[in-house]
Amino acid sequence: MRLRELPCAVFLSFLFIHCSFAQSPTGTVSGIVTDTSGATIGSAEVLVVNDATRVQFSGKTNEEGIYVIPNLPPGSYRVQVSKSGFKTIIKPDISLNVQDALSINFALPLGAASIIVTVEGGAPLVNTQDASVSTVVDRQFAEKLPLNGRSFQTLIELTPGVVPTASNYADNGQFSVNGQRPSSNYWAVDGVSANIGIGASTTAYPGNGLGGALGSFSAMGGTNSLVSVDALQEFRIQTSTYAPEFGRTPGGQISIVTRSGTNQFHGTLFDYFRNDVLDANDWFANANELPKPQERQNDFGGTLSGPVQKDRTFFFFSYEGLRLRLPQVLQTTVPDASARQSATVSLQPYLNAFPVPNGTDDPTTGTGAFNASFSNRSSLDAYSIRIDRTFAHDVAVFGRYNYSPSETVLRGDGGALSTESPTSITTQTGTVGASWRLFSGGANELRFNYSNVNASTHTFLDDFGGAVPLTTLPFPTGITTNNGLLLFYIFSLRDGFIEAGQTVRNVQHQINLVENLSAQKGTHSLKVGVDYRRLSPNFNPLAYEQAALFGNVLAAQTGALSRSVVVSNSDATFLFRNLGLYAQDTWRARPRLTLTYGLRWDVDFVPDTTSGPKLPGVTGFDLNDLSHLSLARSGVPPYSTTYGNVAPRIGLAYQLKQAQNFETVLRGGFGVFFDLASSEIGNQVGTNHYPFGSLASQVEGAIDYLDGRGLIDRSRVGIMGFSRTCWYVKYALTHSAFHYAAASVADGFDMGYFA
Repeated sequence: MRLRELPCAVFLSFLFIHCSFAQSPTGTVSGIVTDTSGATIGSAEVLVVNDATRVQFSGKTNEEGIYVIPNLPPGSYRVQVSKSGFKTIIKPDISLNVQDALSINFALPLGAASIIVTVEGGAPLVNTQDASVSTVVDRQFAEKLPLNGRSFQTLIELTPGVVPTASNYADNGQFSVNGQRPSSNYWAVDGVSANIGIGASTTAYPGNGLGGALGSFSAMGGTNSLVSVDALQEFRIQTSTYAPEFGRTPGGQISIVTRSGTNQFHGTLFDYFRNDVLDANDWFANANELPKPQERQNDFGGTLSGPVQKDRTFFFFSYEGLRLRLPQVLQTTVPDASARQSATVSLQPYLNAFPVPNGTDDPTTGTGAFNASFSNRSSLDAYSIRIDRTFAHDVAVFGRYNYSPSETVLRGDGGALSTESPTSITTQTGTVGASWRLFSGGANELRFNYSNVNASTHTFLDDFGGAVPLTTLPFPTGITTNNGLLLFYIFSLRDGFIEAGQTVRNVQHQINLVENLSAQKGTHSLKVGVDYRRLSPNFNPLAYEQAALFGNVLAAQTGALSRSVVVSNSDATFLFRNLGLYAQDTWRARPRLTLTYGLRWDVDFVPDTTSGPKLPGVTGFDLNDLSHLSLARSGVPPYSTTYGNVAPRIGLAYQLKQAQNFETVLRGGFGVFFDLASSEIGNQVGTNHYPFGSLASQVEGAIDYLDGRGLIDRSRVGIMGFSRTCWYVKYALTHSAFHYAAASVADGFDMGYFA
């Protein structure tokens, strides 16, 4: 074997013999032990003790006098170093944050080991061994700030380079990091993926959460469903130049660590209270003589923690409940009394399903003003339990279960105020993990997670504002509001449509396996890992949609349709698999200079479906000549998996000043990063996208049914065969990131146009 091939062989054997996973939330304490003359001391005993639990982590210095204690949970520690013939040195009050890499050096004076010297103020104020640019927010900081809604997204906005972004039905990301897409941020809780969010938009569009590109938020958009503020130990957001162990997406890396119990029992209770009794009425409500809408917020809960067995087993339980009423004062347009009375008998129930006008009428358009005050409702219940257990020989295990149902009920969500749309999102996560020392200077870490997120939206008609809800809906036989949506749309009205039925129900399933292997060799800290994630989301849009569209109220009186749409959709269960392998070295090249370098390999396997229609592929793709482009047969993958996504990374941290209370560190780095192809697929899939779209036979049957009910004139119906253009994205994860191909698919009659 040639000498230049040796590093590659060592890398591959080390990587595949010791499979391990990335994104560890724990910290590391390392340093150099010398005598008073500066000579290094080997085989010195190093003991790191957690102040709250008295759990001990031990190690020894190597021949270069370097020690490394990995896999330390965030918390307060004291470090003790001893060696026969030297006095024992203790440095207390070492504050270790999530993913910290602290460098703490010791100079042992000559003397008996039984003589203990305590050195105060020896902990570094800044992270001197890490090249990444990051911000840490701990629990004390989060508790002292008045967080509206007690969700820590607002704290993320304090990070340099973070800009809030507007969420929409296709992209539910909430902030951009250094110009990256909002869907390119990666969330992790206790070292496992929390990118399990899936949308429940009223447009029946799954958004980019389908492919695992979003964190799981509550129905109100908060992070409480992942981790309540009271269950949060701290979190770190890395924004640039992070090590090879972090990746999968090029945006911010948000690592959250949950709280553990201690040797003492602790409990808290809280209630954040807001009530409209303390507020004046809205000016517009007063002007229109409307009652003051409710404004109520009760955010309540508590925690309980303590030992099951002192120094060994601990528990931490938290609960948070949120009950919210948000006041609204709106003016909308509805059909006036004259239009309702003069409408044809078959259409009167639909006009009466709008609220009754209580303002000025406009006889020329058949509309009237409707002013209303009301409150939208929201609720959340977040339960969390964590158990930690420490065994002999530096073996520690933990398990955490989180259950968080949430719901928002919006009145007139894009439509008439006589409709209410409840959206519910229930997040369940279960994580177990273990860490242990393999040998002196070597440690291993294993984590497993299963998560389930259930999101659904339904729309109901009620009697708000004097409206008369429809007693029956003109659905064909076998179609109900549980699998269908009725739309009655009048273009001239600002909120001119009523709807009823289930819009969407999506379920996300995740399996994530996590393990870390690290070893110290001289001045080199080696680390390897693998990151495998399996997502199987079920996309379940409305099975049937029926809409009657009128140009204005006057046209609705006589039943003169401008257009009618009937759509049928199919559900599917998708399969997304992501694999990431990495190897890195943190080299203490000089006492002040630390280099972190390595490689990461990401494989984003081609998406598939395990049930329902297959994702379509194309043949004859040629950017220079698209005339031969056509759909491939069912089951052919839409593109090929790319295996060449190797991402080199290098970063440095140089300590410019070592003066106590005035430390200065210079950081820099370079890296290649890849994004998820599945996030793009998630953006493309919708109820109106082939092959999940309509069926011609159901369209014909619906038209016959509407004609039989007297709602349309069959003789005036013209059906147009709709040839849809489908766009498929081949996301190669290369420098030429996208290749586009278009295929015209005549998939049958899917729209009925009415004269």
